[in-house]
Amino acid sequence: MDIKTSLASFYDAHAEKYYHTRNKHRADADIFLDEIKNSGKKTVNILEFGCGSGRSLVHLTQLKWIKINYVGVDISKNLLSFAKKQISGKTAPKNITATFVCDDIAHYLKWLKQESFDFVIGIASFQHIPTTKERFFVMKNVYRILKYEGKLLMTNRSFSWWFLRKYQKDFLRSLRKYIITFGKQQRNDLMIPRKNGNVIAKRFYHIYTLAELKKIISQSWFIIEKIGYLNKWKITSSWKESQNSLVIAKKSVFDHE
Repeated sequence: MDIKTSLASFYDAHAEKYYHTRNKHRADADIFLDEIKNSGKKTVNILEFGCGSGRSLVHLTQLKWIKINYVGVDISKNLLSFAKKQISGKTAPKNITATFVCDDIAHYLKWLKQESFDFVIGIASFQHIPTTKERFFVMKNVYRILKYEGKLLMTNRSFSWWFLRKYQKDFLRSLRKYIITFGKQQRNDLMIPRKNGNVIAKRFYHIYTLAELKKIISQSWFIIEKIGYLNKWKITSSWKESQNSLVIAKKSVFDHE
């Protein structure tokens, strides 16, 4: 079973659990909401890749004065079934129109029109893309589909002392593969175990350094506005106590400096 099929199977199997447990307020949500509010737009088109069970939609309902055309893409059909519930029923927000697509983001991006979105959001999803080639492909197509002055808003799992200690064996296994394959197997490619009852399932993660993110984002023609680590509610340059990395990057009409 390849990495993407394995991820889809994992999230399909655990969709209900993720829907019920992934409902607390995220530190990155307010940062992203501020970016959308500060754009000054009355109507925004948003694409979210790896939208999961739709937690971002719950946050977006706070922007009641903005008309939001939202497209959520995920490889798990079961997660998407829960995402649809976030804006259905009598309490559904009138200012949000949502479309959900079950697809791999690299495949879906190819069919989207140039300059059709104001914001592209990726929360804990870019970390699951398995190869360098595909990461660049995704970022360059994200740039293509964004309007000028549109923004990429992205977080991913980061290094931290806690993460390194908990998954020390997995990091060492990744390092050994990197050495014996002479660099063909990337460092920081991890298969992170998750126990569910007596069953242990593993998901692919690539843990980015800030230098690696800077390279991918800047070489995909973006201008980076913010990049760093998130320690709860604060952006910091220190990875030690962080939970996630943060990237805010813009498609600008101006050339890079």
